[in-house]
Amino acid sequence: MARIKDVAELAGVNRSTVSRIINGEGKFREETRKKVEAAMAQLNYRPSAIARSLATSSSNMVGLLVTYYTGGFFGEMMEQVQTELDIHKKFLITAQGHHSAEGEREAIERFNDLRCDGYVLHSRYLSDDELRELAKLPTPFVLLDRYVEGIEERCVTFNHHDASRIAVEHLISGGHRHIACITGPSQRHNSLLRKLGYVDAMKSAGIEIDESWCEEGNYGRQSGYDAMASIYRRHPEITALFSCSEEMTVGAMQFLHEHKISVPEQISLVSFDSVDLCESLYPTVSAVHFPISDMARVAVQTLIGLVKDQQIESKPIFEAQLKIRKADRSLW
Repeated sequence: MARIKDVAELAGVNRSTVSRIINGEGKFREETRKKVEAAMAQLNYRPSAIARSLATSSSNMVGLLVTYYTGGFFGEMMEQVQTELDIHKKFLITAQGHHSAEGEREAIERFNDLRCDGYVLHSRYLSDDELRELAKLPTPFVLLDRYVEGIEERCVTFNHHDASRIAVEHLISGGHRHIACITGPSQRHNSLLRKLGYVDAMKSAGIEIDESWCEEGNYGRQSGYDAMASIYRRHPEITALFSCSEEMTVGAMQFLHEHKISVPEQISLVSFDSVDLCESLYPTVSAVHFPISDMARVAVQTLIGLVKDQQIESKPIFEAQLKIRKADRSLW
């Protein structure tokens, strides 16, 4: 196995020159740089990641905190974070928060133990105050899909309220007035924003909401199935459903198919969707697109800027786009 000494001898330079070129330090003539790179290629020399970490005070590792690993949403998030980190030659370390503040704290401690250069946090349980305190520490981080006042420049956010409003307004414009809603967990701020968008759209149209039209899920498929079952038992008269996640929509459609309730002839569906899962359902489901892939890319770019001590600015809020498909119909 080639060593840095071998590269230096073949290139005709000293070892410190090779080390500094590898680590991007100092200025060298292009001729010298090319000699070193040619020697590295000829000897198939790859610098030790550990050695580079010690030399540069950088581990070249970035942590990503997620709620859990299952589902297309988090898969899409992790894939895009990894893709963007590859551009910057950084390694990805992931950890789950296990649905608790303590779990999220332990994940961040693990990132620090590994000397991560920074981390992207899809935090749902740490308080705003705790995140503001965390921002005072040396290791930089970016919040993905969360807004915290006072550290706005670290936040990459999405307009959940307006996304829901747009989806429900689409159903209302088709003549639907008995519109049910499967919401996310009530303890999550974004879930509340999505439900509020539903409520505001209904109120703006002069539709009096029956609270029993709404059922809370946990963003999982089984919860969508169970919620649809509960709603339909209480209100077989509903003509439309707005589901606050694509996974819950899959569960809701499973219930409808099993009970031979025709979509969209008997009930129309509109959903949130982050990974175009609704496009693969039958019939395809209209959805407000949650651009988690684009948001993850911007989060990594922002973090790299923080790691390099660059001045960063607050990011624009990502807005939803409604994709019209076949699982809803007009009653007019």
